[in-house]
Amino acid sequence: MSQTREPPPRRILRQNKNHLPHDIVLNILARLPVKSVLRFRCVSKNWYSSIATPNFISNHLIYHKNNNNDNDNLAYFIKIPPTIASPLNNNIPIFIGGYDHAFNRISEYPIPFAFLVSYALSAGSCNGLVCLYQFRDDPTNVDSIYLWNPSIRKVKRLPDSIYSFTHFHRVSTELAYQSETNDYKVVNIYQMLAPNHRGFEVEAEVYTLSSNSWRKIGISLTNNIVVSPFTNKTSTFVSGALHWLGYISEAAFPYVILSFDVNNDKFGEIAFPDVQQLLPQGLMAIPNSLMVFKGKLAFITLGYLHISGVINYEYRDFVSSHRNSCFIWVMREYGVHESWSKLFFVKFENVNYVHFLGCTSHGELLVIKNGVYPKSNAEQRRKVIVSLDLETLHEKDLGFQNAPHIANSFMESLVLLDGTTELSG
Repeated sequence: MSQTREPPPRRILRQNKNHLPHDIVLNILARLPVKSVLRFRCVSKNWYSSIATPNFISNHLIYHKNNNNDNDNLAYFIKIPPTIASPLNNNIPIFIGGYDHAFNRISEYPIPFAFLVSYALSAGSCNGLVCLYQFRDDPTNVDSIYLWNPSIRKVKRLPDSIYSFTHFHRVSTELAYQSETNDYKVVNIYQMLAPNHRGFEVEAEVYTLSSNSWRKIGISLTNNIVVSPFTNKTSTFVSGALHWLGYISEAAFPYVILSFDVNNDKFGEIAFPDVQQLLPQGLMAIPNSLMVFKGKLAFITLGYLHISGVINYEYRDFVSSHRNSCFIWVMREYGVHESWSKLFFVKFENVNYVHFLGCTSHGELLVIKNGVYPKSNAEQRRKVIVSLDLETLHEKDLGFQNAPHIANSFMESLVLLDGTTELSG
């Protein structure tokens, strides 16, 4: 397939400098891919400075979010080598690979700044930004947090937390976009055992990119909610809010969704639907993880639990045989409890372990399975990642040698171009 080469940037300038107003030029540039925009920065000082303004970066992002027909399902898999946890291998690079809708590899970026601690994880991605954090000893002891835009090779290290890890343990770090002010926030949630040793105290801090600072946020809710640590490996950001799977210790049905509205910095609760529908009496489905399904808040249940821990032997075999069965529920209208709908049921056969990475923007479920595979060879066991079409239940083995730690939707952007550190090399 022949490709038309772009004329040199300076030739375009000579042809158009006396014909097109500057605002029209910027409008044209905002429609170009990131790599082309970066190339055209060298045309003139005026272009260079205009492209790096917050207004142009925002216009470029808005245009490509609204007209991103080809790459609207670009999924970034952040892979961490198994040996990176070893103190003897601290400098092994984490890498990030980009895949299109068919999960064909289209790019791969080694993370070019060193992680000189024993381990590192991701807090997801948003508008082209990837949030990475590293910790020592265990995930509650965060050493540093980074915002990284691999498309433009920019990185920003966030200021240190305002919390002391002597008393509080971090249970979650999430990245979100504040649409009303065109800003980005990172939310840390911390927990500590209450003084009376009954329940936990939960607190939060929020980092805002525009101010480059953290501040404490109060959590005033009717129920004392404990956040399930590290249950959501992908960011559950939908309808302008972040979401976590929470737990109320003394409730008959202990599960709840903790929400955080990034526009007003308010925490809230979202109740689950009646997940005991159509189940044998004495059993309930277990909410396993939250996700975004085609732009809507969703969750998956995995397996069944005897209510109050009392085993009903009549259903013991039923529970055992359905431990890898899941329901997918979707909130059709955000914030309206009655709009919860149970859309899909999936039962995974011949597997010992199931872990959900999330959904693609087209609604395919990404799943890590560990067990007997293929079915014809009972001796062959391996961990695989598959995409599952929830309508047809067709599975596609994505062919990863090592299952990725996280799967997130991703789009190229110019976010961070107006500041921070540019990477060398």
